[in-house]
Amino acid sequence: MEPQLLALIILAILYVPTFIFVKRSKWCKEHGLVTSSVLIMLKTRWGIDLMTRLGKHKRFWRVCGVVSWIVTAILMIGMVSILVIDMLIIPKMSSTAGLGVTYVLAIPGINPVLPIVYGWIGLIIAMVVHEVAHGIQTKANDMDVENTGIIHCIVPLGAFVEPNNDQVQKCSRRARMDLYAAGITTNFFVAMITFILVFCGMTSGISSDYGDNPAVFGIADSSPAFDSGIPNTSIILSITDDTGVTYETNSLSDFFDNITHCGTYSVTYNYKGTIETKNVVLGTFIYKVMAGSPADNKHIFSGSMLYSITKIIGSDRNPSEDEEEVIIGSHLDFSKFMSSTQPNDNVRIKWFEYKDGELDTTAQVTTVTLGDKNGVGYLGITTNTAGFGFTTPNNTIAKGIDPFNGRDTVDQKLYGLLSFVGNAFGGYSPVPEATHWWYDSNILPDDVFWVVMSLIFWIFWLNLVLGITNALPAVPFDGGFLFMGGLSFILEKFGMKDDEKRESLVERIGTAVTYVTLAMVVLVILVMVI
Repeated sequence: MEPQLLALIILAILYVPTFIFVKRSKWCKEHGLVTSSVLIMLKTRWGIDLMTRLGKHKRFWRVCGVVSWIVTAILMIGMVSILVIDMLIIPKMSSTAGLGVTYVLAIPGINPVLPIVYGWIGLIIAMVVHEVAHGIQTKANDMDVENTGIIHCIVPLGAFVEPNNDQVQKCSRRARMDLYAAGITTNFFVAMITFILVFCGMTSGISSDYGDNPAVFGIADSSPAFDSGIPNTSIILSITDDTGVTYETNSLSDFFDNITHCGTYSVTYNYKGTIETKNVVLGTFIYKVMAGSPADNKHIFSGSMLYSITKIIGSDRNPSEDEEEVIIGSHLDFSKFMSSTQPNDNVRIKWFEYKDGELDTTAQVTTVTLGDKNGVGYLGITTNTAGFGFTTPNNTIAKGIDPFNGRDTVDQKLYGLLSFVGNAFGGYSPVPEATHWWYDSNILPDDVFWVVMSLIFWIFWLNLVLGITNALPAVPFDGGFLFMGGLSFILEKFGMKDDEKRESLVERIGTAVTYVTLAMVVLVILVMVI
């Protein structure tokens, strides 16, 4: 069992007697500690005077209310679009391993993605600005804030602002929509401001002496990379082939272009300021063979190293003189060759077995008839170079701060935005902590710079996630109430003047949309977890 899940179970067990004690205790009630449903709430008067003072600027907040409607509508459409896209790709998602339940819970320390210190600071700031925004709009629309406080259920769930419910029910539709949209929009604007700070800090605040050098970022188990002992995040400086020629690797292309065949190379690398050279088997490593694929049917095994591929023009018994054996160096050579093939092409494949850290150079040979993948020949293997994953310091920065990096079309840009939010699950905050040594700070001491950048990043990320989640058109999210308010406005403008009939229809439609939205959310979460 995952340690985080075990900790959550223990907290759940401890929560039961705590809840019973608070429910029965007169002392707790006298001090604002009460229960509601399955929640424990600490009711206070914190911040009400500040909300009252700020809420006096009614004209300003009225303009902010209109802006909030527009921002929330855009976010709502975006979230629904993302859910629909997720529903369409569920068949692909279901074929991958689930993240685990702890990844779904946005609890720093429980969720492996969220760091305890930065995560809690970011989450508290996100919740406080969300609720304070609700409180200011409540006051700006001449309603009272009864209480503020904290909600707890097994773990802290967040802050709350409690407007006078009778006044909320009697106020205008515009005032209610101002109130509900305020938290979403404030979270979004805080996210945008902090993102700009991250962007400026990362683009002008750091530099790297190895900006375009190949950098190791991921090592496959039981591969030549794993057996080489070269640490993850090493910077590759040069390689020497088996003829003794050394090539400097100032870019990824320098590295891949000079792997001309599967064999043993000397690799010089820098790891945290220490430069070493080690012998490594480089070439195209077969990381995975897809079940039932042409490669699987011909017993090509994962963990092997490709040597060459020949497109058969005649037959194995009567080969054509035009046949050309293509020696495969890096995995890019393999990709280039496959892009030139067509379904049903026959190819002759030579590969070496790699076992126990040794390369057996006795070639294994088989003939394969390629399958079809989008009109191109399909072999059914996943490859990389010797088991290494590569990036560069410059590419890592670009991925960490630019959601549109390398994306040209509209659909690619939309997917880029979705992927960017998910980068945190890959350790980007804004770049993986293990890669910090690649960079030098130009404005602060390195350690201080990364503390500041990490804190600002998590404030950005948690405000963004809290804001867009609340934009879902489902009650009890703020977006659900806004959806129904907006629908009521539209129906009234189209001639449905009877308030009772209109609100009854709005409630029925809102309930249906809530159920559909929550069902999609639950289904996507289940696929992610399982």
